[in-house]
Amino acid sequence: AFIARFILGYLYYLIRSQERYESASDLIAPAMFFMGAAFVALVARIMLRTTRDLLRVSSLEEESATDPLTGLKNRRAFDQCWKVELARAKRFAIPLSLLVIDIDHFKDVNDSYGHAVGDQVLIKVGQLICSCLRVSDVAARYGGEEFAVIAPHTAPNMAALLAERLRAAVQRDACQALGQHAAERSITVSVGVAGVNDLALSGERMFESADEALYEAKRAGRNRVSMAGSVNAAPPAEFGMMLAKPAF
Repeated sequence: AFIARFILGYLYYLIRSQERYESASDLIAPAMFFMGAAFVALVARIMLRTTRDLLRVSSLEEESATDPLTGLKNRRAFDQCWKVELARAKRFAIPLSLLVIDIDHFKDVNDSYGHAVGDQVLIKVGQLICSCLRVSDVAARYGGEEFAVIAPHTAPNMAALLAERLRAAVQRDACQALGQHAAERSITVSVGVAGVNDLALSGERMFESADEALYEAKRAGRNRVSMAGSVNAAPPAEFGMMLAKPAF
């Protein structure tokens, strides 16, 4: 707008001042300035349009990487982050852990209270998971009632502590999503934890290990954390004490 006003003002100046010019050569310098202003206006217009296009593309990319319900990353975006973090862990021999989280008896919630309430439970659990994570951690809704978390620079035993913290947070606060039915039942999650102990381990194998740990937590009674390779899933009351024991 400023450049447009400048050009219009300059044209007005040329028209009002044309009597003072004695020959066509006197108009060369003003004409050059005018063409320069027109060029700047054209460049500014192109830059503005390009900026808008880039913002639109960025917004579309963000939407394509985000779960529309919870606002967390979706599975495709999570898998991309996972490949990057796994490659970094292998290259620099740094710890990396994976958490797979599943809402216990979620089908019963949908059947009892409807999908609208079920959606609120998913949103609340996603918020509680994020509230327990560090800036470097990556959380996603991996599908249905299943969530996943990448914990970079985190050994499995420390990731298990993180898992227990978010399990406890969900048990404490997730029932708020049930609204008037909050007193009728609790909302809990089971968590499987796996870590990179073998640098040759594939990403698929780590997911399998975390899933196996999750299923062990389910078999052991749900609402608990299980580490890949552990014989039994630890119940919530015992989990902190188990992690506190020194390893010999």
